[in-house]
Amino acid sequence: MFDKNNLRHIDFLLLAQVACLIFIGIIMIGSADGWRLDQEHFSLDPMMKRQILGFFISLVAIFFILLLNYDKLKLFVIPLYVGVLLLLIAVLFIGVGSEAGIRRWILLPAGFMLQPSEFAKIAIIMFMAWFLNMYQDRINNLIILAVLAGLVVIPLFLIYKEPDLSTSVVVVSIIFFMLLNGNLGWRYIIPGVIIGTLLVILIYTDAMSENPKILGYYQVMRIKAWQHPEDYRLDEAFQTIQSTNAVGSGGLLGVGLFHSSGTVPVATTDFIFGIIGEELGFVGCMTVIILVLLVFIRIMIIAQRATDFFGRLLCIGVAVSFIFQSAIHIGVCTGVLPNTGIPLPFVSYGSSSLIASMIGIGLVLKVDSESRMA
Repeated sequence: MFDKNNLRHIDFLLLAQVACLIFIGIIMIGSADGWRLDQEHFSLDPMMKRQILGFFISLVAIFFILLLNYDKLKLFVIPLYVGVLLLLIAVLFIGVGSEAGIRRWILLPAGFMLQPSEFAKIAIIMFMAWFLNMYQDRINNLIILAVLAGLVVIPLFLIYKEPDLSTSVVVVSIIFFMLLNGNLGWRYIIPGVIIGTLLVILIYTDAMSENPKILGYYQVMRIKAWQHPEDYRLDEAFQTIQSTNAVGSGGLLGVGLFHSSGTVPVATTDFIFGIIGEELGFVGCMTVIILVLLVFIRIMIIAQRATDFFGRLLCIGVAVSFIFQSAIHIGVCTGVLPNTGIPLPFVSYGSSSLIASMIGIGLVLKVDSESRMA
């Protein structure tokens, strides 16, 4: 099952790009949490320590994935899918959240928090790749498609019930683009796009009505605050306004590392891009955006040279998850999108997000390693 020769072909360029994002993230997490570099008495911020620990755990996970023989990778698909389903169910009963009525994390010993929805994205990517690979010649059969739809809707529904609308949107994007690249016929794609567009219009129209019935109260208020921020500047729009002001105040080069105003809420997670804009300015923002695009492009290059359908779909799923989540986070921090509470992959604080994202990179590296050895 394991072979050390599998470690001979590793894409160090992709690893280096990801490592740059993680390094920027660790520094910015510390800055947002009030850490200052003291050369006489050097010690790391507690959040920085946990993020570094998460990074080393994720390296072990990548090492395990790379050691594993490629043909054995599919053996983990069903156990991972079932395990994630159980965690998603458990979080609805024993989970904790940042607000009343929200359950997204499972409290672990030593104060660590597990967010099952982050690992659900990886499980869905692997399951979709496995299923589409197995039925690639029959995916346009209505029964096969209905089975796939039922199996991916279950975790999607559980994520939505937490409620976690932003992750649900990312998962829907993953499913759509993997189907688009999985030989699904246009007779299903076009109606799906039309129905999806109509649903978005319906949800938005309902949210802006006097008596919304589709979304939860806090989700409706966030959409209204996005449309009319000044009307909600002291409550629902407060975070977004503070973030956009911080980005705007950064100018070209920023106010300087560790010199933020401290006015951006939840700056270590959902609004870390706002802190980057304030402290590092336009140059810092563009550096992060360019790194994000380079990682995405590198993953897609690996997808194109994958030697099998399963591997190509794995890479596409990881790439879509990464770029959509990054785009949503940056869009929220700059006021382009409603506040959704989603981390910036590899940069925001959170061990679950970091480990899950690195597992995705590990899968991409595995696909690349296999194509190099072919």
